[in-house]
Amino acid sequence: MEIDTPMFSKIERGDMRAKREQVIKLAEYFHQDVNEMLTLWLADKVLDAVDGEEEELSNDPISTAQEQIKAL
Repeated sequence: MEIDTPMFSKIERGDMRAKREQVIKLAEYFHQDVNEMLTLWLADKVLDAVDGEEEELSNDPISTAQEQIKAL
């Protein structure tokens, strides 16, 4: 799987975030849908980015990003 045991343990405990490539490898290893796992991984990154912000401030960037994604 090319992810060493200590790194996997840190990811599992939440001490370290998995990289995109690692999420793909883990999804394949555990026979999970790669797109679903990447969606959850990306959502977690977004939540981490707005963590601690006031609710009004954290909702506006998310709405703006959704609009920009739709425009792609």
